[in-house]
Amino acid sequence: MDAPSPPEAVAQAYKLTPMELRVLLGVVELGGVPAVAHALGIAETTAKTHLGHLYEKTGAGRQADLVKLVAEFSNPLLG
Repeated sequence: MDAPSPPEAVAQAYKLTPMELRVLLGVVELGGVPAVAHALGIAETTAKTHLGHLYEKTGAGRQADLVKLVAEFSNPLLG
């Protein structure tokens, strides 16, 4: 079986751009916008823009919802 990895599955399911996926994974691994922006070498405003796109595409309302969404893709038994 050659199933996509959880990050690839999330990206495919929600039609995320590569940078949106990086921001999403940054939120999951690092937490808030300042840490994500610093790690990715982008402005906080840019990270917030991508975060807004993630909310629109996934229907999430806050960062904790995004973390839960990724966790569900990692472990389908949680959903």
